[in-house]
Amino acid sequence: VLLGRYNAQGLPPDPARLRCCIRTTPGKEYVKAVLWEGRLVGGVLLGETDLDETFENLIHNRFDLSFLGDDLLHPDVDLEDYFD
Repeated sequence: VLLGRYNAQGLPPDPARLRCCIRTTPGKEYVKAVLWEGRLVGGVLLGETDLDETFENLIHNRFDLSFLGDDLLHPDVDLEDYFD
């Protein structure tokens, strides 16, 4: 599933404002989150991630996720419970 600006297309390459987070489980899943100024603007979801609706809602609502920092895609952080 490709969501929003999944490849940061159209965004200036500004490392202070653009961030990409990736989580992989070989043979099971690939999750990429593209954040602009702390807000999710796109993503790539491959495999059974159960994050489709959550990512769609976060992109649509422009919720600031910067408080999660590096834990955004940590497997122990259940984004669905926070935002779905």
